Amino acid sequence: MFLFVGLPVISFLAVLTQNPFTGNPGISGNRSVSQKIAAEDPKCTDCHSDLIEKKILHEPAKDGCDNCHQVNINDHTQKGVNGLHLTEKMPELCYTCHDGTKKDVDTTRVVHQAVKVKKLCLNCHSPHSTDAKKLLIADKKELCLTCHDKDADSTGKKLVNIKKLLKTSKVIHPAIAGGCTSCHKAHASTENFLLISAYPKGQYVAGNKDSYAVCWECHDVDLFGLAKTATSTNFRDGERNLHFLHVNREKGRSCSICHNVHATNNLHLIVDKVPFGEWTMPMNYTPSDSGGSCAPGCHGYAQYKR
Repeated sequence: MFLFVGLPVISFLAVLTQNPFTGNPGISGNRSVSQKIAAEDPKCTDCHSDLIEKKILHEPAKDGCDNCHQVNINDHTQKGVNGLHLTEKMPELCYTCHDGTKKDVDTTRVVHQAVKVKKLCLNCHSPHSTDAKKLLIADKKELCLTCHDKDADSTGKKLVNIKKLLKTSKVIHPAIAGGCTSCHKAHASTENFLLISAYPKGQYVAGNKDSYAVCWECHDVDLFGLAKTATSTNFRDGERNLHFLHVNREKGRSCSICHNVHATNNLHLIVDKVPFGEWTMPMNYTPSDSGGSCAPGCHGYAQYKR
C-alpha cells in the first residue's frame, strides 16, 4: 500500500522540478523567476516591464524582443544576462536599421569618438525606452557634459572643460540653449569639430564667408560682407564695420581669436585672453554704453563708438 501511494507522489514532485520548456532538471535560484516562466505563454515583460515603461519606446522593442535578442529561456533564467545574446554584435545590430548612420560613420571625415568607444551606441542611447527624444539616456546638453567635463584626455592632452566653463561663466552663447546639436552633429560630420557647417581651424584664415558658414546659421552674414553698415553689427565705429575690418581680408582673424564660442565672463562672448604662439595675449576689453575699447597685443589701445 505504501509503494502504491508513494510512487505517484514522487513522480508528481519530479514534474514540479522540471523546466517547462526543456523537460530538463529544474531551475535553481530565483523562485519568483521560476514561477513566472512556468506560465503557459511567458513573456519577457513578465520580468522586464521596467525596460519599456518610459515615454518613448524603441520600435524594435515595441515589436518584439527577438528583433534584437536570441532568447533561450532556460539559459537566461539560469545564467541571467550571460544567457541572453544579441542577434548581432554592436554596432552592426543597430546598423541593420540605422544604415544612414553607418554610412556617415564609415565614410565621413570627422567621427564622434562616443560612437566608437566603450558601449558604442549605448553610450548615448537606450535600446529599449527613455523619456528623452532620440532615445537618449539623458537630456541632450546634460548627456554631452557627462563626457565634456575634463581638463585633459587620457594622454594628458589639454581639453576645454565645457561643463566647468558653462558653470563658471556669466555669459553663455544663446545657441547652447537649444542643445549642443544646434551647432554640432552627434555622429559624424564633414566639417571640423563635428560642426553642422563650415568653420576653420587656426587663428588666421583668408576672408571668405563660406569658411564661417556655421556662424551664419544665426548671425547676419552682412557683418562679414559689408564694409559699412548701421544695422548688421554693433561692433562698428559709426558705420565702419569692424568685423569686416578684422575678418574680411587676405589674412583674416578667426572669430575665436576674440570670442569664446561657448561661454565667457564678458559681454559679446569676448575672451579675457587668447593663446598666441607661446604667448597668452590679453584682450583688455572694456564695454561702454555706445561701444567699447580694447588694448590687445596685436595693436595698441583702440576705441569704437556706434
